[in-house]
This record gives sequence, C-alpha cells and structure tokens, in this order.
Amino acid sequence: MAYTNPNPLNVFSGPDSLSHYFDPEQNPPLPLVELPAALNPFRKDGVRIYAKMLTALPAQNVKSLPALEMLKTSSKARIAKRIVEASSGSTVLSMGVIGRALWGHEGVEAWVTNKKTRESLRVLRFFGVGISLYGGLAQQEPSDPKGIMTRLRRKAREEEEVCYLGQYDNDANWQSHYNHTAPQLALQLPSLSVLCSTIGTGGCITGTGRYLKSHLSSDIKVVGVCNVFGDPTPGPRHFPGFESSPFPWRETIDEFISVKSEDSFRMSMRLSRYGIICGPSSGEALHGLLEWLRENGTDELKRDENEEVNCVFLCADLPYQYMELYYQKLGEEEFPGIRNQCLLEVDQDPYDERWFLAPEQTVDMLVGEGGEKYDGEMLCMVPSSCACTTTRTSRTYRQQQQPFEGMFGDCSPGAVSDVSESASTIFSTASPSSSVYSVATTTSVESQHSSMGKVIDVRPRAEFVQSHLRNAVNIPLSVTKDDFYGDPQAVYERWKEMNAAFEETGVLNHQEEDDDRQTLVVCSDGDSGKMAASMLRGASKKVGKKREVFCVDGGWGVLEAWLRRRGYGDDVWDGVD
Repeated sequence: MAYTNPNPLNVFSGPDSLSHYFDPEQNPPLPLVELPAALNPFRKDGVRIYAKMLTALPAQNVKSLPALEMLKTSSKARIAKRIVEASSGSTVLSMGVIGRALWGHEGVEAWVTNKKTRESLRVLRFFGVGISLYGGLAQQEPSDPKGIMTRLRRKAREEEEVCYLGQYDNDANWQSHYNHTAPQLALQLPSLSVLCSTIGTGGCITGTGRYLKSHLSSDIKVVGVCNVFGDPTPGPRHFPGFESSPFPWRETIDEFISVKSEDSFRMSMRLSRYGIICGPSSGEALHGLLEWLRENGTDELKRDENEEVNCVFLCADLPYQYMELYYQKLGEEEFPGIRNQCLLEVDQDPYDERWFLAPEQTVDMLVGEGGEKYDGEMLCMVPSSCACTTTRTSRTYRQQQQPFEGMFGDCSPGAVSDVSESASTIFSTASPSSSVYSVATTTSVESQHSSMGKVIDVRPRAEFVQSHLRNAVNIPLSVTKDDFYGDPQAVYERWKEMNAAFEETGVLNHQEEDDDRQTLVVCSDGDSGKMAASMLRGASKKVGKKREVFCVDGGWGVLEAWLRRRGYGDDVWDGVD
C-alpha cells in the first residue's frame, strides 16, 4: 500500500491552519512503537508488541478523532448555543478544544459525576469546558431511562439551542477509527496478529477491529479489555455497562478480559518510565494483552514471514490528570523516595530576588533617595541616643543569648533634630561600657517603629550590641553556618528557630500598620534575612494581607562596610576605647 505524506514538513498555516492541524489526513501516521524486552515478557517467544500512540493526536487523547467526526457530521453542532456531553474526560475536552478551533464555539458543556476528582474538574475548566455535576451512579448505562444520557437526549430534543452528540450511540464515533486509526495500522504493520484495546464507548476497538478484519485478515484477534466490576479505571467500562452498546462490536471483538485498576495504574507507570508516556487506560490495555497471551498462548496466532507474532495495543490517554489516583492506588514503596524530607515541613513560602537589597537600595528604602522619608524618628543619628532594644523571647532564647548588662539605651526621637546634623550616624554603634547602655525595660516590637518602616535585626545579641541601624529591634537567633542552605538539616533548624522566635515576639501576626510600611530584616550570614523575608510575607499572605518585607543581601557586614566606606560611620565608636 503506497503512502504519500501530504504535509512532509508538518507545517500548518493560513486561515484554515487549525482545521488542517486536527485533520488526520493532513498529518503523518501516528507513531507505532515497539516495546523493549523489559516491557515484553514474551519477546523471547517470538512475540513483538507495539504501542499505537493515539496520545500523539493534536488533543493528545484517543477521543479527539470521534470528537472531530461527531462535530463535523452533526447538522446542529455548529449552530447550537450549547453542546452537551456525558463525559468527564477526553471526549468532552476534545469537543471543547476542536469546537473552538474549528468554529470558535465557546459553549461545550461536560455533564460529570460529582465523584470525579477535583483535579479532573480543574483540567476541564482549564480547557474552557463548562461543568454540570450530577449525583448518583458515576458510570451509568446509556440506555437507562433515568440516566444522565437519557436526560441529555431529552434536553436536546426539547431545547433548540442544545446539541447532544451522544458518544455512546453515535456511529460517527466508531467510524472515525474505521476511517483513520485502522488504515494507519494496516499501512504500518500489515502482518498484525492481535489488536488489544480497552473498552469505554467501544468506538475505538469496534471501528479499528472491523476495518482490520475486513482489509487485512479475518484471522486477526481483537481483544477487548474491561474494568473489573466495582473497581473502575478512568475511561474504560465494565462489560455489563458496555454490553448494550449499539455499535457492531459482536462481529468484531473476539474475546474480553477484565483488569484490576491497581494493575492498570502500575502498568501505565512502567510504560511511562520507559518513555511510552500514557495513562491508566493504556496501562490497562497492555496488562490485558499480556494476561490474554499468558492464558491463550501463541500457537494459534497468525505469524509473519519471520515466524513472529505482532501485537498492537492502543495508548489512549496521558497520566498527568490522574496523579492523585496513582498515589492512592499504588503503595508508597513503588515510587522513588524523597531525600531531605524534613524540608517539606519548613520554609514553604516563596522567595523573590527582588526582596534582597544591595546596601544603596537599603538606605534608599529607609530614608528615601534624598532623605525625604526621614522624620526624626527612623534612624539613630548619634551614638549617644540609642533607642534600640531586644524583644522578649522564650527562656530557651534568653539562655542561648545572654544580654550584656545594661545594653539598652534610653532616648527620645527628639534627641535628633535634623537629618543634616551628621550623615555619619545612619547606624548606631556604642561601647558596652558607655553610659548610654543603661538597663531599659523590654518593650514590644511594634512600639519601636514609626509608621514609615521598621527594622528587625536577627543577629546574636553580642553582634547587635556592637552596631545596628537606629530603632532596630533585636530578635536574636543563634549563630548558624555559612551557606546554611547547602545543609538541609541546618535549613530545618534555622527555620524552626526563626519561626518560634517570630511567633513568640508577635512579628508573624500581621498588624494594621504593616499594610502601609516596609520592613527590613538584618542578619549576620546573609541568608537568614532571606528566610525571614519569605516567612513574614508568607504569614501575611495566609491571612489575606500583603506585607512588604526586604532583607540586606549579604548581611550586616556588607551593609556596615558600605556605610563606613561612604563616611557614615566616621564619628561613631569603632570598638576601641
């Protein structure tokens, strides 16, 4: 059989580009991929197994062919305001995508069981498909007089604006595979011996099998795979739910086999790990084929000129929307472990490099580019008027970070009257022996700041005493290792310590003033500040608020050195009495 590729470069352009893209006649045949021996236990017996990748269709699922055929052959679909379908997955998703691509149709609606996972519902909504939920039995008989499909047929008859295509009894369903899927297989593998497919509506296996039996060989075995009754895999049905199908399946399907959902999910995961990326329905098809070969052997099967048996199973779906179910169906031991799991308990709020300020950005944030934000309260401008304090923390933290005797100063904002008095005093440094370090009462974090901003310094107390920004509040944390993000245990311990300290001091609680002011976090190591900014922003977001929190990139050492190089620290104590 000769084949000419109508579009060898696979380029679709012009006003009908999407129409041609979804037209199987404008595309090369879908891939047919032989499984490696690791996935084919019968390879040593002369059996070759191929996956027909219907997931390579434009809508990435088997249902896009019947969806296209049903839409194009319906006299009502194009003009109807609403296209409704009893489907929770591939069929209605494909209808939504193709209807919009062909005609700009925006009214495709899925009638879905209320037992469907939230994840699957989100997928439908992502693709612009409307959702109407129904209760009761999830997989209903198409002919049930009280079932959802009967109600939709009635709705379409009674309401002129509604079109119901009815995948379960629409002959365009199976004919789409007769016209497209089967001719491709006949061309790709004329020596085909066994065709295996799961059964949902029955359209794929009926159309494909009917064509192959009539055009290749009546000896081809067609094996239908069903769910175990009461143990559903998404997509396929159990045999009692399919038996009443009006499609011409009885003269097409030779045998049926049922597969447990656990086996279906496990097999699709194995296939996916080898690069045959497919969902549970596809795994069910392969598992069913292997079971059928074990039960029946290969002696009676048609062989090619090399005395080999060629089998094909159809890959109908992708795994991504079923991830939650994979982890429900399969044991944790079937998935690779996660190293450093302790990090799943901590440090979960996002980081953003825009929050990490260089020294000049830090100064601009605190006083404005021209000092216009200075109000006489924000910065400690002279070392003799230090208004900074250390917050009250738990006994554990007090034991870890013993304060210097008389380390807190007592000054009023009025002690500095003019920002121009000395640019050298943007930060405060004072000798522990200086009289300004008299004992002061510990106060709350909130009372230490003006409404324009606040500074939280998480350095150990001994470092904080030596130098700090004016009105900084010290919430002392223990010394941690350099680059602690390189040590998962250090990250865990730092986060736990920081979270406990912030909870105890109340800074995790979003205050009304936090809506309008910025917060700066200062640290020693350069990384604790990043964690703190993330934590504080995240705490506010959790209560529906927004807090602008920044940190000094590189830590206090970088900021202090920058300030001193520019003369900000010339007139303050440098640690030498």
